[in-house]
Parts: sequence; structure tokens; C-alpha cells
Amino acid sequence: MIDDHDDVAFRRYVLDLDIPLDRVRVACAACAPNRKKPNERSLSVDLKDDGSRLFYCHHAGTGGSILPDDLDGAGWRPTESTVRKEEVILEQVAELSEGQIQYLAGRGIGLDTVRHFGLVSGMVFIRERGVDRKGETVSCIGFPYANPDGSSAFKWRDGLKHFTQTGTCASLWKIDQFSGGDLVIVEGEMDAMSLHEAGVNAYSVPNGAPSAAIRDDGVSSKKFSYLWASKEILESADRIIISTDADNPGRVLADEIARRLGKARCWSVRYPDGCKDANDVLVRHGKDALRKCIDEATPWPIGGLRGASEYKDAALDLYRSGMNKGVEIKDGNLDRLFRPCGGTLTVCTGIPGSGKSSFLTWLSVKLAEQHGWSAAVFSAETSSQIHLLNIAAIKCQKPIRGEGRMTEAELVNAIDWASDHFVFLDEAETSIESVVERGQAAVLRNGVRLLVVDPYNWITLSDRDGEGSMVNSINQMLVKLKSFAVAHDIAVWLVAHPTKMYRSEGGRVPTPTGYDVSGSSAFFNVADNGLTVSRLLDGKCMITSWKARFPWLGSLGAGEIQYEPRTGVFSTVQEWGDNPADFEVDVLDEV
Repeated sequence: MIDDHDDVAFRRYVLDLDIPLDRVRVACAACAPNRKKPNERSLSVDLKDDGSRLFYCHHAGTGGSILPDDLDGAGWRPTESTVRKEEVILEQVAELSEGQIQYLAGRGIGLDTVRHFGLVSGMVFIRERGVDRKGETVSCIGFPYANPDGSSAFKWRDGLKHFTQTGTCASLWKIDQFSGGDLVIVEGEMDAMSLHEAGVNAYSVPNGAPSAAIRDDGVSSKKFSYLWASKEILESADRIIISTDADNPGRVLADEIARRLGKARCWSVRYPDGCKDANDVLVRHGKDALRKCIDEATPWPIGGLRGASEYKDAALDLYRSGMNKGVEIKDGNLDRLFRPCGGTLTVCTGIPGSGKSSFLTWLSVKLAEQHGWSAAVFSAETSSQIHLLNIAAIKCQKPIRGEGRMTEAELVNAIDWASDHFVFLDEAETSIESVVERGQAAVLRNGVRLLVVDPYNWITLSDRDGEGSMVNSINQMLVKLKSFAVAHDIAVWLVAHPTKMYRSEGGRVPTPTGYDVSGSSAFFNVADNGLTVSRLLDGKCMITSWKARFPWLGSLGAGEIQYEPRTGVFSTVQEWGDNPADFEVDVLDEV
């Protein structure tokens, strides 16, 4: 297995490629085995005059240059994001040229600001330039970065707004200069300098906005590592004011930053009509108008008492795009009953041994495979090692023991895959405050979109000395989980055991719902979605939806689903509909 783009095996793979016309595009040996589309040709390799091979992986955003005799790393020349901690050679840069200074002045950026930020000039290879876009070395403006780990880097911009890096820009630009108060995050260095002209300190993301919706497939999550690198500084800010571009990529970037940092801490900025970013405002309306945009930032809409105008942009997005209908699990035809969605709390119940945990583990693997979701898991009744083996069995669709079990190599590959999509919260701390705090860290660091708490009775509640206080404590726990889901646009799944269910006169056991969970009716009332897993005969389970607050995310009803206990794989659900009688099904005896 090739582990990375600077692996010796990867370099050998690139050097062995047949390149008949100076350029080839093939499947990437480092990325393809772990991707949903393994045959997609995401790796470009150019043959240069000196015999070196210049490669770039469009999936990982990683590139480099490999010499013909380089199999031991001696000739390895890293470029762009393949550089890790190498220091930038300052002798390769110079002061800005007169033309570059005049260009910046035309964008409202004065010489004092240029000197304050330490801008430089350099001759840099830009991949998108030149004949047939094979690359060209041109004069660029350089923005110096000082990373938290002590390394340095430059981000380069040519006159056609193409970007590249020498070294890895792994922090918010100039975040080391933050001294307290409000912290303004912008999309580009030009915006940060524009706000400086208006008397506002701002800090730019190092890699701009994503070109499409965020997909947490490990690679996308790593693009936001600069937030985790500045975790302590970000936590010290009074407010986080997000001032990204007024286009779709800018909104996607702003939403992801707010989700990771917590929407309750974030404020948004609106620009005057016709202005795309902070620099546009500076050029068209001047410093005072730009400063006013920041001064009039509004709280990120998550609830509470606020003016209708603060929800204008969000309402327009809903009008244009429709409701967030969650994501569809392509296996099992579950989407009519339940569609996972951020900002929601789902309670899953069922008698012991019914398969609640197995069902949610399978769902989380499917979300990772099909939609790139990553998950944080608090599973107190199952060790993390066993949980990881269960994930591997679902991923490989092979058991971990017995006839036909997966090979050790398959297990290693599955664990490597899981490491990009799952993090575990151990049971060393069981208070709801600790679970939420660690969940917040997982959102910021790993970009998780799902938190699984399994089961609720392992969560430490306070004031459990009386019936009234127990109900109040459970309600507070559920509200905290729901608030966490909304603040970070994350789906929270909570496993809750029901009270003892008694057979009716006909020998049938009613399907437990949120009202049957021990301790409080709030399990039904607070939940957005409610599911019950019931074990049937002949290797089948029944999935019952007893709560669907939002009709576009599911509906009441039930259906059969096949279950393979040796692999933990569920498949093929049969819809039953909304008949109340469907909520009484034959189940196995309690174990």
C-alpha cells in the first residue's frame, strides 16, 4: 500500500509511468485505493526537459518534482503542499517592483500597509500559466506566513490571480499578531490588507474558499487544519467575525468556519450591493464604508430574539435552494423513513440485543463511504478496539473471525480508511459537558459531522436524588446535545434503552418509542427524529420511525431490513407505511 505522495513507492510509480506526449493523467496510486471512484484520473504528471517529472494530485492538492534517479529520496524536490517544515530561502525573494506597488495602490493598498505585512516579490513557477497551461515562471507578489510550528512559507499571487505556495501556509495569515478583542477572518490576503487600511485587523485563511461544497473525506478536513493550529487564539477572541466573499464558495467557506468554531460565537458581514469582497468595498466606497461593514456585523442566526433582517440571506438561500433534505443512504432504501441531517438530534431505542448499536455503526460507515461524513463516537458499552473491528467488517463486508474472514492486509486497509473518518471519545470522562466539549474539539480538528452517544445511561447526570430532578437533568442533557447539533450543524445520534416492554394479550410486544425510554418523556419531545430497531426472525430487523419533526427528513412508518450479524451489514428495507398497527411487531425474547 502506498501511504502518501512522498512515499518511495509513489515516487517509483511516477517514475515508471509511460509519458508519450510530455504529459499524462492517471489514477493516483496514493489516493485511488481509498476513494469512492478509484479509477478517476486525478494525478497529472509532466515530463520536463531535464528529465524530471512534475506531478500534481487534483484530489489531494499535492504536487512535487521527482528526478529520474530518485528512488531513495535524494533527488526529491518538494513543492507546494508537499513541503512540510522546510524554511523559505529568503535570498530568493526581493522587494516589490514599482509595477507591483502601483497595482496594489490601484486596489487601495498603500505602501505603509505593504511594509506592515512584509510583502515581497519573486520569480515563481505557476502551473496554470504558459503554452497549453504547462506552467511558466513569472513575477509574483509573495505573502509571508509564520506557522505555529515555527516553519515559514510564502503564498504567491501572479497578475492573473493564480496562486501557489513555497512551503506550507498552515495558519491564518498574521494570526500571531492577534492581541485580543474581536477576531475578523477573511478569505484572502488582499482583504486582510484592505481592512488594515480601514483600521481593522483581519486574518486571512491560507488556501481561499473551496470550489464546491465541503466533503469531509480526510483531505477536505485537512484543508481546515489552520483553525486547529490557532485553537487557543480563536478561543480567546471575544467574537469571531467572518467576512468572506459574497459568492457561493465564500458562503461555503463561512458556513464551515462557523460550524467548526460554533455558530453562537460567530458574526457575519454583509457588503454593499455589487461588492464581492472587502477589497471591492474599499475601492468603490472607501475606508469608512468598509469599516462600517465590520461594525454592523450581525450574529450568526441560530435562534433567539433577533431582527428579521438578520435572517434575510438564510431565507433567500432556502427560497432559492429549498430545505436541507439531509443525505440519502443508498443502501437499504431508508431515505423515506430517515435522512441524516446536520443540526438534528436523533434518539434510537430498542430492547437489549435488538441491534441498535450495530445499525448506527453501519449507518455511520455508509455516511462516510457515500457522503464523506466523519464521526465522533462515544461508545461506552463497546471498547474502541472492538468498535474499530466492527467498522472494518462493514467496510470489507467480511467477518473478523470464522470462515471467510478478512485478511490482515484487508483489516489494515480498513483501519487506515477508518482513521480518516472516525474518532473515539473514551469513557474516562462521562459528564455531558465533557462529551460536548470533546465533540466540539472533534468538529474543529477533524471536521466531524456526526456524534454518536451510545448509550445515554453512561452519561453522568447531576442532581439525581429525586424524580423531579432526574427528569430535569435528562431534559438538560438532551437540550445540550440539541444545542450542540445546531451550533455546529452536526447530526447527533443518542442510543437510549427503553423500560421493560410487556407482551400484550396476543403475545405481541409493542415497539418502544421515545415515551418508553426510562426517565423522561423528553426523549420523545426534544428529539427531531426517533428510530427503534427490533430483531425479527430469519436474520431480519424492523426499523420503525416514531418521530419525524421535519417531513422532508423522514416520515412515520416501519420496514424490514436484512441483517448479516457476521459482518454487521444491513440491506434492503421494505416500506410498510404509516399504519399504527405497524408499531406492534413480533420480536425475539429479550436477552
